[in-house]
Amino acid sequence: MTYNPSLRIVPRDQTADVLPTQKEPSILTWLEGTGRLKPREEVAVADDEEEEEESEEIDDLMGDSGKGFDDDDDLSLGDDD
Repeated sequence: MTYNPSLRIVPRDQTADVLPTQKEPSILTWLEGTGRLKPREEVAVADDEEEEEESEEIDDLMGDSGKGFDDDDDLSLGDDD
């Protein structure tokens, strides 16, 4: 059997030793410390009016959205009765 210092035998009737806490920093702390953490880029938030104008432009490009589509129009096509 090969000697491995990280493995040890503890009998079942004995309580296990408490693992020591690691002194290593968290990933976030490490990233900040090494300068590898980049700040988030600010994203411009559109106003409600701008969103509404864009929505109207898209509706105009898509065609006449005023015409309603009835679900019953296609029901007769799928019936084979």
